[in-house]
Amino acid sequence: MRREIRSSAVAGMAGVGAIVDVGQESFLIPGINGWKQAQLRVIELKRLSSRLQKILKAPRQEKPSLMVRRFPRAMFCEKCRRMVMWKTELEIENSEPVCPSDQCKGKLVSMRFVVACENGHLDDVDWRYWAHSGANRKSDCKAYDQLSFTVNTAASTGGLASIRVQCRCGSWRSLEDISNKAIIKEMFKTCTGKHPWNFGQQDTCSADVVVLQRGATNLHYPSTISALDIPMIVAESPAAQFADQIRSHAKYQRLVGLMKSTSGDTNELVDVSAEFLAEAVGCDPAVVLEVARADIEGRTLASSVDLTQTGTFDQAALLDEEWGTISLALREGDLAGPTFSALSEELAPSSPNWMKRLVSGVLLIRRLREVRAYLGFQRVKPGSPDKTVRPDVGANENWLPASEVFGEGIILALNFDVLEKWAASISKTEKDALSVLENKRLDENFWFLPQVDPVFLALHTLSHLLIRRITFECGYSSSSLRERLYFSPAGRYAGILIYTADADSEGSLGGLVRQGRKDRLAQSIIEAVDQGCWCSSDPVCSETAGQGLGGFNHAACHACSLVSETSCTAANTLLDRRMLFDANWGLLNFLEKMK
Repeated sequence: MRREIRSSAVAGMAGVGAIVDVGQESFLIPGINGWKQAQLRVIELKRLSSRLQKILKAPRQEKPSLMVRRFPRAMFCEKCRRMVMWKTELEIENSEPVCPSDQCKGKLVSMRFVVACENGHLDDVDWRYWAHSGANRKSDCKAYDQLSFTVNTAASTGGLASIRVQCRCGSWRSLEDISNKAIIKEMFKTCTGKHPWNFGQQDTCSADVVVLQRGATNLHYPSTISALDIPMIVAESPAAQFADQIRSHAKYQRLVGLMKSTSGDTNELVDVSAEFLAEAVGCDPAVVLEVARADIEGRTLASSVDLTQTGTFDQAALLDEEWGTISLALREGDLAGPTFSALSEELAPSSPNWMKRLVSGVLLIRRLREVRAYLGFQRVKPGSPDKTVRPDVGANENWLPASEVFGEGIILALNFDVLEKWAASISKTEKDALSVLENKRLDENFWFLPQVDPVFLALHTLSHLLIRRITFECGYSSSSLRERLYFSPAGRYAGILIYTADADSEGSLGGLVRQGRKDRLAQSIIEAVDQGCWCSSDPVCSETAGQGLGGFNHAACHACSLVSETSCTAANTLLDRRMLFDANWGLLNFLEKMK
């Protein structure tokens, strides 16, 4: 029996800690310390792996497999309604779970609810305790496996109030209060501190638990970082890239001692030690030896990467490096490498003046490679970076799950000077409103979102409108397109990359690049703007502030601006059509009036 997910998903939405539904079965992705190394391959992208100080690995390309755990363990039989706590010995090869009762053998289905906490722990709901917590409970019941999951057909209402968990002793309770946070907090007190794949282990955790549906989006917030495989303008030596990672290894000082030793022939031991360190770090043995020689000789050899910064800074640094290469390609007219091929393109002469003032350059990316690394996950609600549970869950593995995808794209380089002048012209009232939003981002710890800035909001909204429009022309579905936003007030640049990427090494079919040519691009931008200036939900959409996650959207909804969650770089937040279309201070109105 085949149970399949996309292999690239294990470095994202189906990463460690995620619950994945395959048909009617439900599985939990375990920590990477339990993954079989024979099923993995190394992904090379040194500027990303050296920054993370980890080797990047992905499922092998031929017949990949991953051992997972059934979760929730609590199941019920569709036929006899008996509840069962699943055990490994009940597993039948190439078969879905079936009721262990000889008289039944009905299909078992996972319970819909689980308990989780903000520290990343996860567990089954204690259904026996739930059944015996109702008004008609019998406290003297000693049965532990005599529960059933039934529907009360005599209930006056449907929904959760008509569904109950009951014990053979007669105790029962409906699921009406299962989502009541106050009741759950009072009943279950604090978290059990479990990661279900670590059998018999639990952490000390004082966090409150909440009950969530196993498919809820807030049950698993993946944390990822990605980088394009691009030609570097300034090539940093491999020794400088991996220096800190090599020095931090426990066996490094032993290698240095062997190289310093003057007694006996230690060459063979040096070579063996260098090969061991190189395999652990993911570099060549010659790089390890170069770092050791530099330390012995007292030469300065430090990595240019600041590894003390957060993942947010690392992503910004990667984007900054990529924009340097993009700028070079725009200046030179083209740039080609084994995994990156770009050609500059002009806007059509017939393009409107406002577009010529806004767009300073167009780059057609005929071939690109993106590598994404999975840093961990959070649960219940996004918190500070220290709340992120690492994929090895404290096992101190030297690698991270990753994926590589290939594709094509279009880059629009925008005129930063014009955007800066427009931002300065915005009314004080609007600037104050954005300041309030930025303070909210900081106070409520939405650290994974970029700084609230009018230029970024305009850039982001335009990107979404383009994705929605280009979908109709390029032959790809909207979920196949992604955005990558380049914006830095310090670096004084702004740009949009819209691209498609797939795990197939052949990449894509050229339809997106075709839309970037001068005979099509200007018309696509015009149509995107025309469609974005109104919404079928107006005036409600345009006048409602505080939409979306955290209330960071204004004048943005599914009818006009939102795209697939996997396509957006900022969780479908920080969108505002007014930044483009407001009649008094919108960017397009500002561009029309420029001379």
